[in-house]
Amino acid sequence: MEQHRKQTLSIQLAAELVTEVEKLAMEQGKSTSWVVEEALRAIVKKTQRHHQQILKGLADVDEGRVVDHADMVDFANLLKNV
Repeated sequence: MEQHRKQTLSIQLAAELVTEVEKLAMEQGKSTSWVVEEALRAIVKKTQRHHQQILKGLADVDEGRVVDHADMVDFANLLKNV
């Protein structure tokens, strides 16, 4: 099993959030550090995925892969009538 180098990160959180993290950790049988790390991993992954989608969209625009606004409105109107 690969060992990961660990570092300590000091943060201040609202007391209510700390209580929720502690409650979740207890319910999951995990440490509060595990809960916070999992949450951070999830938000980092989501943010990176969102950023990549934006870059892909910008590349589509640069390459002219776009739909005219009027055509999109016409299409939306067709969907309303289905």
